[in-house]
Amino acid sequence: MRALVVVLAAVMTLAGCATIQESASPTTRLQTELKHKRFVVLPRPTPDAVETDVAAVVAELEATERRGELVNQVIQPPRRPDLDETVSSGIQSRNLGQALTR
Repeated sequence: MRALVVVLAAVMTLAGCATIQESASPTTRLQTELKHKRFVVLPRPTPDAVETDVAAVVAELEATERRGELVNQVIQPPRRPDLDETVSSGIQSRNLGQALTR
């Protein structure tokens, strides 16, 4: 009986050590991968390639702006007839006359 208890205690101790090692292994594995990871250095692009990329981006931005302007021109909110220039100037002159008489 005593031998069984000793064996069970040894098995539980070894199982505990194994779980501790497993929990520690991902961090050490990650550290090892970081140490061995090599950085990729790409060659510099040629000035011609940079120039064509910039031209393509500028053309795309201009097309987007033109599209936005066309949409704004096509979709205009309807004008209210009571906010015409003559109406608004008449209201302003009336309010000015009322303010001067006070």
